[in-house]
Amino acid sequence: MNASPTRVAVYIDWQNAYKTAREAFGMQAMPNEHGNFSPLQMARLFAAGNGRGQSGELVRVEIHRGLPSQKFDQRGYAANRRQSAAWIKENRELVIPRMRPLRYDPYDPTARPTEKGIDVQIAIGALEAVLTKRCDVAVVFSHDTDLLPAIETIARLKGRQAVETASWSSPSFPFRLRPKPLVAHHDISEQVFRRVETPVNYAYP
Repeated sequence: MNASPTRVAVYIDWQNAYKTAREAFGMQAMPNEHGNFSPLQMARLFAAGNGRGQSGELVRVEIHRGLPSQKFDQRGYAANRRQSAAWIKENRELVIPRMRPLRYDPYDPTARPTEKGIDVQIAIGALEAVLTKRCDVAVVFSHDTDLLPAIETIARLKGRQAVETASWSSPSFPFRLRPKPLVAHHDISEQVFRRVETPVNYAYP
């Protein structure tokens, strides 16, 4: 009898992953499209990772990010929507962009908008999926240490095998989440990044 597949759900902290890709692989001075990648293709690598191979079944890909205001940043809003549509087009059943409006400073129109609640949204999503048995493993792709409590909680309640972390890895970029106890981790090299990158400028139709 064949063993049941391991159902894998992936949670991507998009802005964190995008910015750190540019830092890890020396793209900070390059145009903005450098750092973009396919969430679906990356998630498929995670599903097969940690020795799972073909027994890893990808069941969900959530991309969490801030959404610019259509009122204050029409170009950013449109670019965000075009990129989200491109992600969904790859697989409408698996890929789920989860947007939260960016927060704008009402007293300083020149201040950069900020993301609020993204880490909480990822934490709740991963916890819910594991606890309600919608997946066997939740992979959290972020370098944000605010997510450590959620990862540690999943490991405590369901075992270390129920949660994994992922991060970029290069000689100049050794940063990753290190929950206690440690869980399985996916180091993503530049070679792997190049396989899934999508250097498209979504600011233009």
